[in-house]
Amino acid sequence: MKIVLTTLNAKFIHSALSLYYLKNYCAVPEAEILIKEYTINEQLLDIAGDLYGEKADLIGFSCYIWNREMIFKLGRILKKVQPQLFILLGGPEVSFDGEEIIRENPWIDGIVAGEGEETFHQLVESISRGLPLTNLPGLIFRREKQIIPNSARPLIRELDQIPFPYTPEDLAGFAGKIIYYEASRGCPFNCQYCMSSTTHQVRFFSLERVKADLDKMILAGAKQIKFVDRTFNCHMKRTKELLAFLLKFQEHKINFHFEIAGDLLDDESIALMGQAPEGFFQVEIGIQSTNPQVLDAIKRKMDFTRVGVQVTQLREKGNIHIHLDLIAGLPGEDMKSFEKSFNQVYDLAPHHLQLGFLKLLPGTGLRAQSEEYGLSFEDHVPYEILKTKVLSFDELVQLKKIENVLEQIYNSGKYRHILSYAIPACGKGAFRFFSGLTDFWKQEGAEKLLGGQERTRLLFRYLKSVLPDEDETLLLDLLKLDWLTGEQRNTLPPWLGGSREQDRSLDLAHYLNWAKGMTPKEIFKKVTVVSFHHYFDIQGELIRTMHKEESKAIIDYSQVQRDKKTPSILFVKLKS
Repeated sequence: MKIVLTTLNAKFIHSALSLYYLKNYCAVPEAEILIKEYTINEQLLDIAGDLYGEKADLIGFSCYIWNREMIFKLGRILKKVQPQLFILLGGPEVSFDGEEIIRENPWIDGIVAGEGEETFHQLVESISRGLPLTNLPGLIFRREKQIIPNSARPLIRELDQIPFPYTPEDLAGFAGKIIYYEASRGCPFNCQYCMSSTTHQVRFFSLERVKADLDKMILAGAKQIKFVDRTFNCHMKRTKELLAFLLKFQEHKINFHFEIAGDLLDDESIALMGQAPEGFFQVEIGIQSTNPQVLDAIKRKMDFTRVGVQVTQLREKGNIHIHLDLIAGLPGEDMKSFEKSFNQVYDLAPHHLQLGFLKLLPGTGLRAQSEEYGLSFEDHVPYEILKTKVLSFDELVQLKKIENVLEQIYNSGKYRHILSYAIPACGKGAFRFFSGLTDFWKQEGAEKLLGGQERTRLLFRYLKSVLPDEDETLLLDLLKLDWLTGEQRNTLPPWLGGSREQDRSLDLAHYLNWAKGMTPKEIFKKVTVVSFHHYFDIQGELIRTMHKEESKAIIDYSQVQRDKKTPSILFVKLKS
């Protein structure tokens, strides 16, 4: 019996952890199991042709919100060209209304509802040995024209019985790439927009097992280990032991991504993360809203005051990438409330501020209460919010446009110096700044995705319109500084000040001993000198002081490509 487990990932760099779990849990001698991963950007018929070429007896699709539509199209195609093929679906997109889905889609032979390892294992055993599929918990299947929903499958209590998902061959294929991993399943919280709210418990792999797994993945040369745990730090004693363990691998070129609850952090865990090299740890914190009434409506427990204190401490460490999330369209949050939430989260200075939009996922509490809260949403994936009782469709469209501008200007990390000056100078808060910039782009007929020069010029023109009394040379200097460090280009466009002054690079670089270990040719290529109207005293990512005085900035790009760091920069006063 030949089985293909497959899915369509959102990007090439992603992988589907669930497929590897299923393959390695299902040790059935009669079955040959192959994993094939594609992306949603590939041509549908190319994928169908490739899968058809495997001549499998069973194809199992892992369905998520981003790939369901394409998988359903694929399934219909494959059933037409290979009618005897058993098509099995699993994953969160089919787990909560599986009986209805299989009834409406005659090409589907079976659906695994919920946790899949044991159900898939028993299914393969039953098919390969000619046994009936009735009384197989967790499976909904088709027998001729009859839909048979078996009983629900209990959750696996002892997670250590699940084998490590990756074989040595799998790990070799992940060298230099992202590996997805989980140290626990479930979530302690009950947020009503989240699929995790459907299981009200957290189960853990043992620390010994997790450490052994991590050791294998790190030594295999993974670029990033991304924990998919819903709340990585829900058990702080355990979390601190894992952080201390990971710190033993600081010499490896790797980073670790966690999704955490900010208010559960304590001083000891922050101190541990502060010991890591820059970029070794990155954390994602779902704040979603700072409005207590909104948080109550979605049953989310969070002490935002404590979150602010703990995130500030993390930010001050200077070595941890911080990603904060907001959700637009939550029940009870109007535009004024969202503006306040946005400003409060922005003021925490995250490296990335994600502006997401509520999705009414099947099986979640908010989906069931959508009429009560006046939530109108798309009937099909991604089930995104269209309007609420207090937020109109027009306002959500505007927030979508703001999201686009936020991604290009703030989340790109290319304008941190000008934003840190201009937003306080405007005096209306970050949300009004980005909302105004969004309107300005629309008036200028700007496309959704802009090139670096066009984006920077539009930002400059907007700044002149909202800060008409500001010294234009200061705005240009800050944009110039961001261009040289954020864009990481050692030449300036003409409108920002002209050409590279290579003839002066050598003398200044030698004078400041920046040229140690570099040949004159390397200095000429990797070190540049640029004139400024202002002198900036820069420490880390921030400008400590600045004043108007002619200066030269010496920028060293020699470390940029090798270590993926921002270039080193030093200002020299011309009169000194």
